[in-house]
Amino acid sequence: MKDILVKNLSVSYGDQVVFDSFNAVFEGGKINVILGGSGVGKSTLLSAIAGLVPHSGEVVGVEGGISFIFQKDRLIPSISVFKNLDLTLKGVVKDKSERKKMIEDMLSVLEISDCRDKRPTEISGGQAQRVALARAFLFPSEVVLMDEPFKALDTALKHRLFDWLLKLEKRSQKTIVFVTHAIDECLLAADNYMVIAGSPAEIVLEGKILSDKENRKLTDEEFVEIRQSILKTLEA
Repeated sequence: MKDILVKNLSVSYGDQVVFDSFNAVFEGGKINVILGGSGVGKSTLLSAIAGLVPHSGEVVGVEGGISFIFQKDRLIPSISVFKNLDLTLKGVVKDKSERKKMIEDMLSVLEISDCRDKRPTEISGGQAQRVALARAFLFPSEVVLMDEPFKALDTALKHRLFDWLLKLEKRSQKTIVFVTHAIDECLLAADNYMVIAGSPAEIVLEGKILSDKENRKLTDEEFVEIRQSILKTLEA
């Protein structure tokens, strides 16, 4: 998988300069976590990578397509879970039976096969977010952008969703760029992490976490130093 290269990115909203000649590298086939305080520009950075906001500079490595997971599931409430997912695939997978097989396999992996024929309004928030995960990983993109998708969920459900996320990452080998304000989410998910701060924003800390993601626990000794370093940087 190709790295995503952000080169000389500049983004402004009126007189507010969010990024000015910002550069970053997100490693291909890995989970890259972006941390930072509220309003620093984390979501703006994702939107710029996706081409959703006006910007100057260059983003390389997203030519294979992008999937986006937001804080809200953004499912269509008037149609079933299956139809929401089928709608995602229709334009790229013409064979109806192949789409059906792909969707049912994904629902099984995420343990929401019983939600197949329900509308989004008839399922729980955690189930809806799993459907959002399914939609992002079903679409044949090389990149998944995640904008604090677990923010509104309780801790126990969040940990289960991380398990499912890691299953999907392992199956797909997509490049994931994951924005969060929560250090624990970074420790559980990241292969690489960066903290951005300032106005305009810049990278003030970068690091790697090399341990096996599937067996990580927040009590692991290796996380003590990483947590302290991130906390110190965020509080600076």
